[in-house]
Amino acid sequence: MTTIKYEVIPTEEGQSIKRKPSKWFTKMGFLSVVLLILALYTLSVATLANQSWSPWERSIETTTYSASALDIIFEIGTFSSTEVKDDTTKSSLSAVTETETENESSSQESIEKSTEVDAMVITDPSTSSHLSEDSRTETLYPLETNSAVKYFVNSPRCQMTHPDPFAKNILKIDRKHHYIVCDNSPDMITVNFNETDSTNRLHKNENSTCCYRQIVRAGASRMADNQYKLGRCVEFQQDFLVPTEVKAMITQCRRPPFDKVSQKDAFSFVHPRRNSTSDSNSEKRPSVLLWGIDSISRMTLERTMPRMYEYLLGQHWYELQGYNKMGDNTFPNLMAVLTGFNKSSAYGQCHPDKVGGLDACPFIWKDFKAKGYTTAFAEDWSQYSTFEYSKRGFFHMPTDVYGRPLILAAEKELKITHHSNMPYCLGRKPSSEYIYDLGVQFTRINRNSTFFGMFWTNTFSHNDFSMPSAMDNKMVEYMRTLDRNGVMDNTIIIFFSDHGSRFGPLRKLDSGFVEERLPFIYIRLPRWIREKYPKIVRNLKVNRNRLTSPYDIHATLRHILELNTLPEELPRPNGCPTCHSVFEEIPWSRNCSQAGIEEHWCACDSFSNLPKSGPSARNMSTQMVEAINKFVRSKRGEKCRQLKLDQIISVQQRSNSNQYLVQLSVQPGNAKFEATVQWDSSAQNITIWVPSISRLDAYAGMSGCSSVAETKKFCIC
Repeated sequence: MTTIKYEVIPTEEGQSIKRKPSKWFTKMGFLSVVLLILALYTLSVATLANQSWSPWERSIETTTYSASALDIIFEIGTFSSTEVKDDTTKSSLSAVTETETENESSSQESIEKSTEVDAMVITDPSTSSHLSEDSRTETLYPLETNSAVKYFVNSPRCQMTHPDPFAKNILKIDRKHHYIVCDNSPDMITVNFNETDSTNRLHKNENSTCCYRQIVRAGASRMADNQYKLGRCVEFQQDFLVPTEVKAMITQCRRPPFDKVSQKDAFSFVHPRRNSTSDSNSEKRPSVLLWGIDSISRMTLERTMPRMYEYLLGQHWYELQGYNKMGDNTFPNLMAVLTGFNKSSAYGQCHPDKVGGLDACPFIWKDFKAKGYTTAFAEDWSQYSTFEYSKRGFFHMPTDVYGRPLILAAEKELKITHHSNMPYCLGRKPSSEYIYDLGVQFTRINRNSTFFGMFWTNTFSHNDFSMPSAMDNKMVEYMRTLDRNGVMDNTIIIFFSDHGSRFGPLRKLDSGFVEERLPFIYIRLPRWIREKYPKIVRNLKVNRNRLTSPYDIHATLRHILELNTLPEELPRPNGCPTCHSVFEEIPWSRNCSQAGIEEHWCACDSFSNLPKSGPSARNMSTQMVEAINKFVRSKRGEKCRQLKLDQIISVQQRSNSNQYLVQLSVQPGNAKFEATVQWDSSAQNITIWVPSISRLDAYAGMSGCSSVAETKKFCIC
């Protein structure tokens, strides 16, 4: 972390004074300053002795100054360096400047001002020797150049371009969607929540007979996470009190003459956690809420969800514009966030393809649970959810509140309406709203205690990059509901995605390479965190345009559990020992390797085109297809057809390296692939890591004959 030393910059007026003061005047002035410093130092030590400082707060003292400390520095600055010779005076000055800190109870305005001072870079030649190389050169790399080239990150080791979200070629294929109302009929049942005792009652809005069927998780062995059962339909009267053992239900209501079902709905319920245990440490802890949407880049969020984007800019949200995914699809990226593992470790240590494998996996929610937090996890679209697609899911419920049984039942028992081949509506409301409504309930019930919750959706974003526009207003409404419910008073919220569009028309554009690799991420801190830990605010602002990865978010989650631990003592992610919490300053000159990002997924490089018709391009492309075929055969892919090179779309050299980005299409299926290869020009052969190859077109339905997850994107049956 860069430590900036503040010194007085000589003024023109000061330089014009040539006369030296008399020795008598110099000695008296010098003695006066020494006495003043000693008096202030004694006063500050006495003050500090009466305050309780955390290790984190002590660690920021050397770079944060109050007005009085700066005044002293400027007073001393009137003497030349040759005049200040007394070692005692020097050590006293150092002690004063290192122990002066901001008052914890300062207002938000003063925090913002101190942040600005903290982030200053002194560029005067007389002080440049005190600055790190990063600090001296960072100003030479602007985020927007004179030629109007924009960057998310711009440093010697990472030049991450900032495509225009509203470029003409994007707007040509984009279309705005309005909110889709799944059913216009009035609700026959309303769930009324009682704030006083945290109970739910079912209120009938018209003359009808209604019953409910309890949804229970009921799978076993390989189907433990994929089966449910319904209880018998229990008729209930007006304002029926929902039993605490009922966590989800399907309701059926009949209007007169009561001969057929008039309306069918699914509901979830969160009840207060009983017999909760808490950490013996009584320090105040924040809750954590992960609110996620699949397949949305930072550029797509700005374009398709303008109201949400505006909301994020107007509140206490901190964006990480250089957030780069570390793997191909959802699983490796979320595993990096939740476990700190890379893909090979996630499979090697968590065994998601085996029954019970994920149960033994060290998910971060287990650490929060051990600290007394109530935990929750929920995701829509059961078939393609993160821990079930080509995997075995969880044998036991992974968290205190688990949304999967509700989604399984709703998808089976209610009418499904598809949009863009996604189950957008389940019965009378969008699939995603079952998840976010559960999130609202969970946070509301537990807002006066501590909780860790993750709520993730796929069904309005995964297959169509423009569909998120349909949920724009609704997402703002959810955030405002969390605020009204008081959830934001003690909750760190991470609003994020896993990656951008991986296939389809948006991915095929020139900006598609960056689009895929840069998911959006915003972090919101409650007010007491901002006031108690101003250095965190400062670092989040500094990190806005630094290279970050999912491993850093995992480290941040661990940091939240240990806010009063010194930064150097915090644990580092298993998959990236050089990664750390974004509450600390991220090095400006960081590269993708230091962020745990494979070269193929790195959005930092510049590219130059190689002729597609040249022998090198042909050799790279042919060998790439051969490598794919060999890999599929090694994974028991005998039913998959042999692929043949059809067309070389592009071959681009990464910077001035021996690495090339190759795009091509194959037959059968006209499948399109993109890979980073290392080219040995003397031997005329490539080195390639096949699992990292990107598939640029949708392949659902093409690879049903393969049961191996890693071969799905390569297999044409």
